Amino acid sequence: MNKLDTWRGEKSRQLRLSRPCKCGCDYRGGNTGAGYLTASDDHGDGFTLWIESEDDYQIIRGAIMSEIPCE
Repeated sequence: MNKLDTWRGEKSRQLRLSRPCKCGCDYRGGNTGAGYLTASDDHGDGFTLWIESEDDYQIIRGAIMSEIPCE
């Protein structure tokens, strides 16, 4: 099951999909999962979606990549 955390802090974090850091600095109760999607607005209202499965990670990655215009 994926988990959504909302928070207030860092302002204007650009949307990014990332793998958990191997050093353990991406803390989520000890479970690293496949990765996470995160972003915030100009006021610092943000979210982090922790992605549990590799299949879900690849689906999200594909959806994001299809939205990025090629130059």
